[in-house]
Amino acid sequence: MSVLVLAILIGSQGLWLWQQLEQEKQAFTLEVENSLQGMINFHALQGYSTPNPDKPSVATISMKETTNEQTNKDTSPALGKSEINTKNYIPDFALGKLIEASFTDISLGKGKFHLYVVDSLLQNNFPEFEKIQAYRMQLLKNDLAMDSLHMGKEMGKKWGNSPSTLHVRIPLGTKGSYVFIADFQLKTFPFLRGMVYSIGISALAVVLVAIFLLWLLWKLQQQMAQLQWRERTVSGMVHDLKSPLSYVYTLLDYLASKEQLPAMQQQLRNASSNVSKLTHKMEILLTLFRAKKKKIVLECVPFNLAQKCRDLLSELELVYQDKQAECKLSIPENLDIYVDPLYFEAALRNLLDNAFKYSDACAKLEIKAIREQKQLHICVTDSGKGIPQKEQRKIFQEFYRADNNSKGHGIGLAFTQQIVKAHKGRIRLESKLGEGSTFCIVLPEKVIV
Repeated sequence: MSVLVLAILIGSQGLWLWQQLEQEKQAFTLEVENSLQGMINFHALQGYSTPNPDKPSVATISMKETTNEQTNKDTSPALGKSEINTKNYIPDFALGKLIEASFTDISLGKGKFHLYVVDSLLQNNFPEFEKIQAYRMQLLKNDLAMDSLHMGKEMGKKWGNSPSTLHVRIPLGTKGSYVFIADFQLKTFPFLRGMVYSIGISALAVVLVAIFLLWLLWKLQQQMAQLQWRERTVSGMVHDLKSPLSYVYTLLDYLASKEQLPAMQQQLRNASSNVSKLTHKMEILLTLFRAKKKKIVLECVPFNLAQKCRDLLSELELVYQDKQAECKLSIPENLDIYVDPLYFEAALRNLLDNAFKYSDACAKLEIKAIREQKQLHICVTDSGKGIPQKEQRKIFQEFYRADNNSKGHGIGLAFTQQIVKAHKGRIRLESKLGEGSTFCIVLPEKVIV
């Protein structure tokens, strides 16, 4: 993904640079065309004006008002005649252009229009002539070449549409018979010098982003290696715990068979049952570690929520005897849900264990289930000190603990969230400092049997 982002960034910068070069090329083409148009019109004056021995380099233009009697007379020094219907507007009409085209008509008709003069004017008066490497000019009449010239290295008979090639076409006169054509071959990347700062900043931005992405990849690789190390460590520890737990399970069964007091015998059998469940969970963890997809696979069956919560409360009240907890259970006795009993019990145990653990002495706990808006809300409320607002978004992250003085490892809530998500649900938190916390498992209504 990072390589793709970097490739897109470099591609966008290349596209931007290409667009900038195209804009510079279009602007330069327009500048060349306007300059040539002015030079052609200037040269056409020489062919129109009457030679003056006293002023051989001066073109004299006389403008006189024509009387009605002279309108239909054809005088040789006159600047031609054009009839224009003033009721129908001609797009882009300009009187100056019409006069310039008329001058060109006369010069072309007298054979006094020469490309070498236009070439001399271009070389001596075009301010950016140094950008041009080679060019050729042609004067066409009815698509037939009348005059042509070439300057610089010949680039072949056909000049292509490369980024360094410009094409200029200028119609001459008023009759549409004459056309001036010029092709220019520019020097390699003639516009890059003017864009050195923009290109430099753009290149620096790409380099900085590339460095950041490489650093990000390096950090991700470090995190991946750390996660793999944790996985191997936990997998090894879980595997090594199987033998001691088997011994404890056997010992508890033996002690229960020898115990005479029914209450103590029941406690020992409960402990043996919990050890058996723990062993089963460890087998599931080892299966997950060996799996490629590392996802929870559910085996859902009907699960009586009220009975299971009572069993968990009975067990945890014994573990947290010093809390002297007051527990309130508000769950209908006939509420059965279709969940994986092993995983869902683990999720409930984590929430209830945290409720006991983080509550003060004389703790007050409430567990309730509410059907609302086609959803089932299973909420666990404690009377602890609450969780700060800035910590609430991080509380479900793996290995994160809001209270660094606690004995937990930041795994329980993260695992609980994974279990709830596997059941197509979500878990939400409501907490205020000094007022305790409420964790709610929200499941779709279809889980209700």
